[in-house]
Amino acid sequence: MTTTGPDTCKVGGHTDIGRRKHNEDSFLIDPELGLYVVADGVGGHKAGEVASNITCQVVRREVAAGTDLAAAVLLANREVSDAVASGTGKAGMASTVVAAVVRDGLCDIAWVGDSRAYLLWRDRLSLVSRDHSYVEAQLAAGRITPEEALTHPRRNVILQAIGLHEDGELNVGRNKGRLQPGSRLLLCSDGISDPLDAEQLAQILMRGGDPEAACERLVALALQCGGKDNATAVLVDTPATADDDTAHDPPQATWTFDSASGSYDGQAPLAPREEAPHDPLGQTQIMSVSEAEQSALETGSGGNRARYWWLALLLGALALALAASLQ
Repeated sequence: MTTTGPDTCKVGGHTDIGRRKHNEDSFLIDPELGLYVVADGVGGHKAGEVASNITCQVVRREVAAGTDLAAAVLLANREVSDAVASGTGKAGMASTVVAAVVRDGLCDIAWVGDSRAYLLWRDRLSLVSRDHSYVEAQLAAGRITPEEALTHPRRNVILQAIGLHEDGELNVGRNKGRLQPGSRLLLCSDGISDPLDAEQLAQILMRGGDPEAACERLVALALQCGGKDNATAVLVDTPATADDDTAHDPPQATWTFDSASGSYDGQAPLAPREEAPHDPLGQTQIMSVSEAEQSALETGSGGNRARYWWLALLLGALALALAASLQ
């Protein structure tokens, strides 16, 4: 059902289990608070859905109490961790999250992991969040190109998640700015952003119409394009006005990247990302930077070369044995 927010924003959401056994995604729409959240649980065996639900509820409770959005996300991280420690949660459960507070024409976005926020304005789609992922870290450090990122074997590895980090170790991505009249803000799990590229996302969003219907089309197309994961979308439409104010550009912000830890701090840039990885992926994995790099060495091109050397040595030994037997 499409609802109306405090700024007469129209909002809708939709989720689908995809080809998984459980839907570990959760989403929240609170028009009175102007709060919208998508959380993608990780852990399997229903553990992920517990983590994503706790994340949504804690963020809503804290924002309702006047807590800053990023601080609310940090408190969600603490409560998911506490739930595991107390036994009310399940070991290994975690969640990504992307959340937005839209009030008085201003938008505050916060995220952890690879759930994303996109902004459509004047038929231009921009990615307004940056994944806490191994591939994004490699891009930021200049170690790979955007083209290489599209097919990187570790593009489903995330470096940050709610519930698996101490407060001081969790970096909450942040973006703030003014939403122009007629903008569409999309929050989605990777079940949407992985199988669909930027052009496919933009085509559906540019069709306009009811936000919930648009979310349903996004989810259906993601599954049609080979997506296997739970798929969730929340869409916030700001009302268009006759005197469209063009004095403000979409929000701009800056961030910092620590190549030693592979972590992000501050606010994410709004440079548009023309392409999004769209090959269907397997289950999201959570690793540290060092674990991801070691895994890449073991299974990447270096690992393949090692296997080829062992095969060559084996064939050489067989050839020598055959030659000796013929003498």
